[in-house]
Amino acid sequence: MLDVRRLRLLSELARRGTIAEVARSVGYSPSAVSQSLARLEREAGMALLERDGRNVRLTPAARRLVERTDRVLAELDAAEAELAAEHGTVRGAIVIGAFPSAAARLVAPAVGVLHARHAELTCAIREHEPEDGIGLLRAGELDLLVSEHYDDVEPAPAGGLEQHLLVAEPLLLVLPVTAPGGDVVPLATLAAEPWIGGIGETQFAGALEHACRAAGFSPRFVHRADEASLYQALVAAGLGVGLLPALACTPFAGVRYARAAPEPPRRHIVALLRRGAARRPALAALLDALGEAARAAAPGEAARAAAADGRPGQTARVPSLHTAATSGTPGR
Repeated sequence: MLDVRRLRLLSELARRGTIAEVARSVGYSPSAVSQSLARLEREAGMALLERDGRNVRLTPAARRLVERTDRVLAELDAAEAELAAEHGTVRGAIVIGAFPSAAARLVAPAVGVLHARHAELTCAIREHEPEDGIGLLRAGELDLLVSEHYDDVEPAPAGGLEQHLLVAEPLLLVLPVTAPGGDVVPLATLAAEPWIGGIGETQFAGALEHACRAAGFSPRFVHRADEASLYQALVAAGLGVGLLPALACTPFAGVRYARAAPEPPRRHIVALLRRGAARRPALAALLDALGEAARAAAPGEAARAAAADGRPGQTARVPSLHTAATSGTPGR
């Protein structure tokens, strides 16, 4: 009998390409992943990986197995969802992954609502960036992942997962409170300023670079940060200017927010699930609660997201710059 967890690792290897990337995505060591795949080869009775120095490639047999594995895993998730739906009660335990600002502004309020409504449901929240969380979701370590992607920036691969849009929000300029200009500031006027960029190869970092290049200049990134309170502290100290998603723009002394022209790439916050999992009453209830939290945090943006996702929403309205900058825990 082939082990389902090891099959999930093989499927993830087909998507990510290296054992190191698989290990990073599922939170195992590379040696643990290698050992699991070696056991899977013994179970299958044939070679599934071809070694080429430090790299590995899937054999043709392994690729055929991955195709069947993805169908089998989808059927298992669908079967679990159908059994839960027949029971009808919102109960059990679910694990939710989310990046910091979504965890604080959307997931925590949603879980609070669920605890009040459904005494037999237990929810656990885990902080994960999309690049790490998607592998954990596919591996069954998470039941739902709140992820993000930006316009015009290559997203983390989420093939085979079901996606529900929660919020599509703008990036706002983060400026020292003494900076000149009104509620809309042309990005080109900030070309000579020191900028605060994102870290590494993240989508956030890519969105900042894309926004500035679309305005006709290459930004001079002096500082780099992902955590919103540090990001805004650098701005408040007069050390640079930057852009943050609206949900991450919590009120901060010495900082003001403005819209940028041209408009930077928008951030799309989505709930990712394995296909068919939304039929589970617990996850359906969680999606509803996340939608409510999104409408409370950013009413107009969430309503537009609901309409785009085919879900009922309220009448859309354009929020002020500070509608999405109400109090909350900082964090991109």
